[in-house]
Amino acid sequence: MVISRVAFTLYFVMQLANRIATPLRTLTLPEQTPDRPRIIVFHSTGCSNSQSSRPHSHTFFELFFVEAGEGWYSLGDRQIWAKPGDLFLIAPGEVHDPSGLDRAAKWVVGFSAEALNPTYADADMLLMLPDRLLNSFVQTENAQTKHYYVSTEMRSRWLILLEQLKGELCDRGFGFTEASRALLVLLLIETARLTASELPEAKKSSPQTRPTVKQVLRFIDANYQNSIGLQEVAKEVNLSPAYLTDMIRRETGKTVLSWIVERRMTEARRLLLETDRAISQIAEAVGYFDAGYFIRLFRRLNGTTPQAWRVMYRG
Repeated sequence: MVISRVAFTLYFVMQLANRIATPLRTLTLPEQTPDRPRIIVFHSTGCSNSQSSRPHSHTFFELFFVEAGEGWYSLGDRQIWAKPGDLFLIAPGEVHDPSGLDRAAKWVVGFSAEALNPTYADADMLLMLPDRLLNSFVQTENAQTKHYYVSTEMRSRWLILLEQLKGELCDRGFGFTEASRALLVLLLIETARLTASELPEAKKSSPQTRPTVKQVLRFIDANYQNSIGLQEVAKEVNLSPAYLTDMIRRETGKTVLSWIVERRMTEARRLLLETDRAISQIAEAVGYFDAGYFIRLFRRLNGTTPQAWRVMYRG
């Protein structure tokens, strides 16, 4: 019995690891049985692993909750700076990339609509969900509908529910299928209670929301494909390069140049995966007009050359 429990847990962990490590592969959950609901829970405490997070999609829904740490989260073609309390609800087939959060502590809950009530087909079950939640399940250009914020006061409740759900699936005690389903429903109800207005766009406690930092990151996001550097960013926010460098490092732990490079590398990986462009074309598309320099920088940051990375992750 103990062996079967361990094997069962390892199976789900391996499924999730494969799901994250293999970009753009559409993964599925095991078929639901009376003693195995189509629900998985994964908790990462923030250990970095270059293979753990790559662009990917799947056939099931996903709740992605940031417990601690910060980093870029890619949802479709949108880059979002994620912080503790941020919650993302991902629809089946939607490409997303959490690699910028490799060092963050986060929770992932994967589930099918069938897991909510096995007597309904997925489509029928979705129609029974609250409108606010249903809108998040539907693919849309407005990523705000998929991005929520769990306030500091509510995070302890979320962590308790997540720990309980993980425990039920791991222990598989009497009635665990029903208990797991009930806990999942509670999590979705909590999600439905959140609104876009609760996103911490104006919270003074978060350095990411301070106007200058937001302005810097928005400028980088809009202009990374151009030949920009510290001077151009400093001019945009009307600050001296020295002062801006000190402020950004103090507020975010990174330099302006690091933010530019990180944004360029995120886009470069996306283009390597989703297009057949030549490496020189990709280099130019992300702001590097010296392909040789781009290749050396990519290798230093990703552990291999762009072409080798493309072959490795496109399969």
